[in-house]
Amino acid sequence: MNIGVINESSKIENRVGLTPSSVSLLVEKGHTVYVQAGAGLKAGYTNEEYLSLGAEIVFTKEEAIGRSDIVLNISPLNEEECGLVKKGQILFGFHHLAVARKNIVEELLKKNITMIGYEIVQEDNEDLPFIESLSEIAGQMCLVVSGHYLQTSQGGRGKVIGGVVSVPPATAVVVGSGVIARSAIKALLGAGAHTIALSRNMEKLRELEEMTSGRLITLIASKYNLARMVKIADILIGAVLRPGEKAPVLITRDMVKTMKKSAVLIDLAIDQGGCAETSRLTTLENPTYINEGVIHYCVPNITSTVSRTSTKVLSNLVAPYLLQIAALGIEKALKENPTLARGAYVCQGNIVRKSIAERFSMHHKDLASIL
Repeated sequence: MNIGVINESSKIENRVGLTPSSVSLLVEKGHTVYVQAGAGLKAGYTNEEYLSLGAEIVFTKEEAIGRSDIVLNISPLNEEECGLVKKGQILFGFHHLAVARKNIVEELLKKNITMIGYEIVQEDNEDLPFIESLSEIAGQMCLVVSGHYLQTSQGGRGKVIGGVVSVPPATAVVVGSGVIARSAIKALLGAGAHTIALSRNMEKLRELEEMTSGRLITLIASKYNLARMVKIADILIGAVLRPGEKAPVLITRDMVKTMKKSAVLIDLAIDQGGCAETSRLTTLENPTYINEGVIHYCVPNITSTVSRTSTKVLSNLVAPYLLQIAALGIEKALKENPTLARGAYVCQGNIVRKSIAERFSMHHKDLASIL
């Protein structure tokens, strides 16, 4: 099977679809991997490294996509990239169709493609392997980002997260209780922040409290509690996730208006539309903006800032699926692997995820009926 790794065009993306090590695994099994020249440079991988482990270097995105049966993408494909997609191809990567443009989805459906989204691949125990692995990184990055933007030179409140003798620590409020929230909470508590978590899931809150030996303050994420807690936050982190769906807006503009001047709001749900009413997409080049006196950091795929680590994580996760698809074919692989099947947005040009079909007012077809 032929697998294509493209040079990501997005200004927010530094990662690459496969590491040279994963390329070697695929090549050893007799598959061909086409890597667009320069695709790995931002993650620290040179063309020579890919060549030495069996990849074929191609010099245009058109060639990387055109020669491949499976195309790997990190950021969702843009309109120009979608135009290069061939009929019957398999697209494997982050697609975020819940916030995609309808014309792009329509264009891809005409090409009878199959789309598997990293963000919705789900195991039998409901774990999301791609999201949860990257969430561990993203949670740790919250500490780095918030510490940086709290500095006076960055327009922040001029506070140290952990405080010092006679001066209290910063107050961090985390909305959410999934893996990304847990990772952020561990990092913030470890740095000495006064940390509060809000969630609508009582069981998850109980787990968080046990994990932190009672050091974490937990509250139900009612509108009343959210409104109270955002007022005292030096750092507000939105970590709400609904796999494959648009994020719910829990933090309203009126709430943001009550926040401390120059506090930091990090919206980790921005990939799915954002969970704060004042959030809008930013890039690594221009990661922040001020809205209602609050510093907003809304970079999608925050893990792209540590591109080498996150590339290794993604590559290690996707390689076994690629080997299975290449060995069995996409239909049999989807039949035999329920985890992979749950990651399908589209199969043979049919939307197989009901919530996506409803969002675009399109026809939905059950995956089992296609296979």
